[in-house]
Amino acid sequence: MKFTDIQDSLGYLYHKSAELEDQYIENEGEVTPEIEVLEQEKEAVAHLLANDGIDSLGRWLKTKEDEMKMWNAEKSAADRKVKAAKNTIDFIKAKITEVMKATGMEKAKGAFYSFTATVSEKNSVNQEEVDRIYFAVAEAAARQAGVPDWIEVNLKTTATAIKEAGATEFLDTTITDTVRFTKPRGGKE
Repeated sequence: MKFTDIQDSLGYLYHKSAELEDQYIENEGEVTPEIEVLEQEKEAVAHLLANDGIDSLGRWLKTKEDEMKMWNAEKSAADRKVKAAKNTIDFIKAKITEVMKATGMEKAKGAFYSFTATVSEKNSVNQEEVDRIYFAVAEAAARQAGVPDWIEVNLKTTATAIKEAGATEFLDTTITDTVRFTKPRGGKE
């Protein structure tokens, strides 16, 4: 049974139900041969929907759930590949940095690629310190404001927000020697 068949059958069932109600009102509740025919038609459509219709919708739902699992699995696989590629990039840059330091170069230029020594500075939030200083205060204020115990209170901030506020004591800074990578220019089109 196709979706359009289900929709048509539902419309037919609603129409027959309304027609049957009108007949009962018109005949003051008396069961007439016309009412019996309407009841049989209504039951036949209801039976069709309750069996073939439900199974068709169930198959459709199962297909979509399987499709969603497939997309989630592909997304997870892609995320792992991106993470692996990033780790490989970091490893290669560390090796280039090591070669440049060992040979005393600040700049390296090959036939196609060139590199310049630089320093990478990455800031991250020291969440333990943020929580140690502010969590109790934030939770007390939330509870006093009427937030119930079954709602978790979490503190969230970014390294950028901390830096802009000048609260650098809440930042963990990692400084790493690395390289800036210059690729060959493409041809003019």
